[in-house]
Amino acid sequence: MPDYAPDNVRARSSIKSLNFELSNLSPSSIITLFEIDLNKLIESKGITLGADAVSMGVTADVNDGILRFHNNIKVFDSFVVWQGRKYWPAPINAEGFESSTKGTLPQPSLSIASQSETGTDQLALLKNQIRKFGDIIGSKVTRRRTFAKYLDTINFLSGPTLPPSSAITLPDGYEPDPYAELPKDVYYIERKQTENKNVLTYQLSSILDLEGTKIPRRIINADKCVWQYRGIGCWYQHAETINNAIESPVPLLEKAQLETINQDPLSLKTGLPKNAPPVANDKNERLGPGKDLGKWNIDVEYKTGDYVFLEKEKIKYYFVCVKDNGQGDTTDAIRPPNPEYWSADECSKTLTGCRMRWGSQKGKVHDTGCAIKKGQLPFGGFPAARKISQQR
Repeated sequence: MPDYAPDNVRARSSIKSLNFELSNLSPSSIITLFEIDLNKLIESKGITLGADAVSMGVTADVNDGILRFHNNIKVFDSFVVWQGRKYWPAPINAEGFESSTKGTLPQPSLSIASQSETGTDQLALLKNQIRKFGDIIGSKVTRRRTFAKYLDTINFLSGPTLPPSSAITLPDGYEPDPYAELPKDVYYIERKQTENKNVLTYQLSSILDLEGTKIPRRIINADKCVWQYRGIGCWYQHAETINNAIESPVPLLEKAQLETINQDPLSLKTGLPKNAPPVANDKNERLGPGKDLGKWNIDVEYKTGDYVFLEKEKIKYYFVCVKDNGQGDTTDAIRPPNPEYWSADECSKTLTGCRMRWGSQKGKVHDTGCAIKKGQLPFGGFPAARKISQQR
């Protein structure tokens, strides 16, 4: 299948053409197409649509788990081709997609007439799945709309294949454009609304219309960080190296289900800083500098300025010694976070605190080895405001 993701020039041209057709006093017919995605349903049952299609003698391509229909039977009494895919005629009616200014999300309904499906392979397959599983609750329904003038060229030609472009004569006003499409409406089948011998109706709901879901899910402020210090989103956490090889997997990135973050590659291309020592407390009061003594150990003697870490869920949290403690065999070291002996490395959640770790001091880059200098924190104020790329 060709790639139908247009570039900017092509997208602008298609949008301009669509706007012109929408404002035209005698526009081309609007073609409404439906896609019913059964993948989640059939995956949970460990089956494939292809197997059922073969057993029923259905010749339509359903290997991607999506059934495609159109209800423009008065215009096309057979399948139509859009973006190289065949959409089959079916007695399907959908309504209620209109948006409201009252703050409520639309809840469209999808009705399937209970008439003979002879000759309509995909409809027969859909009804077979409904009978087989009792329902298709949770399946994704996508409504797609375009004008008839933009449909694939093959719709208006006889024969299964296209003749040479020089031999193609298009009807008047026909302008094939696979990118000229109105915004898609994506909904999910929520419940069965009506079922009788004449019609089967499902109620659809938006992905946002879920109990307990709030938007926006997370608010990014320009002057206050919302991320956990040294955690996902903060990214101030170095990766361990053994013999100049990065640990695999990196705990922080593993927890975020990422391989790297979209920042300048610093520590063996993980996107994490080369070094992430303790810097300051939550009042932006500097700690240290001191000696890195690794993980806290009850048998070690600690001097003022030494710093250690404690580990939780493979993430390291640092503490700086403010009072000597531990005398080897005679006195055990005092465990952090006892405030009399240790000061916790904490972030003030402000731009100042972030810049102390990611920025520079008096024009010199901080010893984290970071590429973000003073005045270069990204829009939004914090490194986490950058987009991250998931590479799984």
